[in-house]
This record gives sequence, C-alpha cells and structure tokens, in this order.
Amino acid sequence: MLLRLSLTILLLTLACSRAQVRSLQPSNSILTAATPNASPSPSQAIRSIDFNHVAFPNYPDYIGDRGKKKYITLKPGDGGPALLNYGDVTGDGIEDAMMMLGIETRGSAIPEIVYIFTLQNSKSKFLWSFETGDRADGGFRNAYGDHGELVVELYGKDRVIGSNLYRGEEGLCCPSSFTRARYEWNGKAFRLKGTPEVLPNSSGGANPVMPSYDGPSK
Repeated sequence: MLLRLSLTILLLTLACSRAQVRSLQPSNSILTAATPNASPSPSQAIRSIDFNHVAFPNYPDYIGDRGKKKYITLKPGDGGPALLNYGDVTGDGIEDAMMMLGIETRGSAIPEIVYIFTLQNSKSKFLWSFETGDRADGGFRNAYGDHGELVVELYGKDRVIGSNLYRGEEGLCCPSSFTRARYEWNGKAFRLKGTPEVLPNSSGGANPVMPSYDGPSK
C-alpha cells in the first residue's frame, strides 16, 4: 500500500512539472505576432518619379537669341528624357537615375545632354549633367551604374567628358570604337576613376544602347 501511494505521488509530480514547462513555451501565434514585418526596400523608390515633370538645369539652348548658345532651365513639363537607366552610382546601395535628353540645334549635328538624379526626401535631386559630342565624335552610347560607380560610354577613341570630343577621325555614321570611362562619387562631384577603356563597336552604328523612357513604374 505504501509503495502504491509513493508511485502515485511521483506520477503526479512529473505531470505537474511537464505542464509548467509547456506553459513557459510560447505558442506559434505568439511567435508570429512577435516577428517584425520586413521594411520595403528603398532601392526601387526613384522609379516612381515622373521625369517628364521635373526641372532640368544647365540645358543648352541653340535656338533662341539668333542661335547663340546659352544655358537655361527646362521647367517641369517643358522637356523629358528619351532614354533612362536606373542603378546605384553614388555607392550608397540605393538606385539613382541616368537619363539622356536630345538637344535642338540649327544644324545637322546630333549632340545630347545626360543628367544624373538621386532621391532625397522622396523627391528627385539633381547631381550632375554633361553634354556629349556628335555620333562618332564623342556621341552618347550609354550610362549606367556598376558596383556603386557611374559608367559612361561615348563613341570614338579616347572620348571622355571634358576632352576634345570633335576630332573628325572617321565618318560620323559609323564609329569603329567607343570609350568606356568610370566615375566615382565623392559626396560632392563625380571624378574620373582609372584609365578609360577603348572597345570595338561591333554594331558599327552610332545609336545609343540605353533603354527608352516610357514614364514612371507603376
């Protein structure tokens, strides 16, 4: 009789201990509620900006004032990009926007201007702009981000921003090469990094290879 009573007390003690352990373990619902929701990534945020309705400073105007070149600011809605690429070019891991606008001239030349914008407080912020040459003479080929740096490609040999783009070394229609240059953002400006590469132009043409712009992503 004493043995049975001891066994009964032992079994009751073990049952109470297991119940206490189970009560200390959180249920699945508690674990789910405690898991924070992932924050949306800001890398795509700049794609919601409508670049057909932003201001473009430093735009070259050859049409007014009897064809004398001057610089104006295109007001929002007065102009927009024909081509546009997205990518991180400032090294912060967040996408920026690189776009090309055509320049109206009174002659047969086809220069372009390229703009770089970033995103600040959910609004576009102008970082840099530069003019390109005419087709084989430093004409615009592409601009894109690569490992946090800006890559600019211009048609022709040794054509980089700020150099003498107009050299007339070959027919404007058919450049045999293009120059690829890398630029690094130092917090205030883009600076040329390393030595530009001269690469063969397999297409033989002088058209940009940058994607066309059809408006902001929905």
